[in-house]
Amino acid sequence: MDMTDTKKTEVQQGEEGKAGNPFFMAPKRKKMLTLVGIYICLVGCIFQSSTASTLLPMAATEIGGLDYYSLANTLSGAVGVIAMPLWGLFGAKNPAVKKPLFVVSMACGLVCLIGRAVAGDMTFMIAVSLFWGLPSAGLYVIGYSMMRDMYDSKTAGTYLGICATMQSVGMLAGPVVGGLVMDFASWRAACVLIAVIIALGTVMVFLGVGATKQEAAGMATATGKFDATGSLAIVVCLGCLICGLSLGTSFLPFGGMSSNIVFILAGVALVALVAIVAKKKDSAVVPLSALKNRNTLLFTAGSFFSMFSNMAIFFFIPMYAISAMGLSATEAGLTTSMLSIVGLFMGPILGRMIGKAGNARGVLAVGSLLRILIALVLMFFLAPDLNIFVLYVILFVGGFYNVTFGVVFSAGPQIQLPAKIRVQGNSVIQLGQNFGGSVGTAIYTIILASFGVVAGMPIALTISAVAAGVALVCSLFLKKLEGQEQG
Repeated sequence: MDMTDTKKTEVQQGEEGKAGNPFFMAPKRKKMLTLVGIYICLVGCIFQSSTASTLLPMAATEIGGLDYYSLANTLSGAVGVIAMPLWGLFGAKNPAVKKPLFVVSMACGLVCLIGRAVAGDMTFMIAVSLFWGLPSAGLYVIGYSMMRDMYDSKTAGTYLGICATMQSVGMLAGPVVGGLVMDFASWRAACVLIAVIIALGTVMVFLGVGATKQEAAGMATATGKFDATGSLAIVVCLGCLICGLSLGTSFLPFGGMSSNIVFILAGVALVALVAIVAKKKDSAVVPLSALKNRNTLLFTAGSFFSMFSNMAIFFFIPMYAISAMGLSATEAGLTTSMLSIVGLFMGPILGRMIGKAGNARGVLAVGSLLRILIALVLMFFLAPDLNIFVLYVILFVGGFYNVTFGVVFSAGPQIQLPAKIRVQGNSVIQLGQNFGGSVGTAIYTIILASFGVVAGMPIALTISAVAAGVALVCSLFLKKLEGQEQG
């Protein structure tokens, strides 16, 4: 068979695959409704994330819980880590449930936001915040997968790149609009505003593309039953680890018996999880075939260390601006807004580059290098008497690394993972991202609580730069997906 025949065969197989994909064959109007709905939900979720560093300490000041308010963020991240592989399994086994899973995930986010708005104490706020882990799984595992299902790789690369633009919109609107709402109304009003945005997007997705189990049967790839023991191991491991780190300077002092027990339980659960994956293989909650894929492992490690690195700046610079520099919530919120401006126009460009090249290696490498540079610059310049506009300029430049992070881990896995493991492989990658955020927040909290905000920030930034360096190394070994594995 010559090259022409080979190309014809690949095209025919590609067309047959599209014919068996009800999401790809859906009317353009329905596809656009789903696409815009996902974008709006993404804006709302990033709005929430970008205001959390201001909203949570403000809430703790009013209702109590300053010693442990960060648990509202770290524990929700742990729930997201647990949900990621489960949502990946459900979506891979039965692609028809993707839309219902997305809608339910966003509904859980609404429960969290409304619960926060009426919270009378920090314990209740932390409890309802557990629901916030599910929107992450709905967006980054199911939402991104739905976008890939609806379009070919190059078109999907562009649309997934726009996700970075939507993230930038949320990061801009969150600190600015959220800061104004908190300054002139209340943090409770900010929760209600975010809930309205997410509800709008959820309704649009509900009215968008869907499929029956029979229609989507040809897209199903996963086998095996729900892995209850593996899921329990993840819950125990991550719950104990994050609680131990987050409460190490307050309720579970490091070195004490309670703290040691918590970390021992985390270690035992991790060993159990490894044994479960080795025994159940592709039927495990974290499928072995996904873990064996080179790009899955590199993207997972890269997403973990990138998010771990990012939290030192994204979550703690606004707190530094308020507590060390004496700025208002609006002024502090503008620090993270500066990280988002570049993403308004660079997201689709980078997404198309990744889709066209079939490899996110170059984009991730450049972003990681710039992330290291910005961390080093902040280590040198950041001080309580620093002119706020100098800080704004530094973070504006940092926006170039911020947009690469958003694009690489939205578009990259959808372009570079084989079709048969794409949904579950992406769930593992997003698991790494959420885990990195939760662990990073907990560790940086420990550092700032132990050394103080002013003395602790240089230490946190040093660790951030090292983590970005690891992400850089991971990027260098990403491999382009060839041939019919692209799906």
